[in-house]
Amino acid sequence: MVALIDELFKQIMKSLEPYALIPSSTLLILGVAAILSLITNLSNRFLVDIKRMKAIMKEVNAWRKEFEEAKKSKNKQLMAKVMKKQQAIMSLQGKMMWDRMKISLLFLIPFWLVFMILSRFYGSQPVALSPFSIPYLLTGALDETYKAFKLSFFSWYIICSFGISLPLSRVLGVNPED
Repeated sequence: MVALIDELFKQIMKSLEPYALIPSSTLLILGVAAILSLITNLSNRFLVDIKRMKAIMKEVNAWRKEFEEAKKSKNKQLMAKVMKKQQAIMSLQGKMMWDRMKISLLFLIPFWLVFMILSRFYGSQPVALSPFSIPYLLTGALDETYKAFKLSFFSWYIICSFGISLPLSRVLGVNPED
């Protein structure tokens, strides 16, 4: 069994070789981030009751507003009234978090495997170039050939993931905050 997994891993690494250098690595990671974001957002769209989530968010936000007003007014009766609702609000928030967490748990291991394979394949090798410095996301070196900053796999994946996932979640309407 271990030999089979080792052979599979070697085959995966061999199939990634054409994507080892920039710009192929840049495009591959962008594509992987896009596919993973699409899978997650579509799953949220079809497996989570977005209308219910929006209703819960509306109720939670109304309670928070009421809580802030009670706090500012220092009215003990109003604060007591608001605090009576706190347990119900916390329960609603817990249900909402669990609905979202189920999707995350469903894809945790497959996404982790993809991330680990690509992370091991690219290591600390630069996979993309940035025309400007990005604190905490750079491998540190300036590429003299292109006069651009080098991005590691992790840095480029994070940029791609957020850059794709956030707009995609709005287009698909899976943000209960919207």
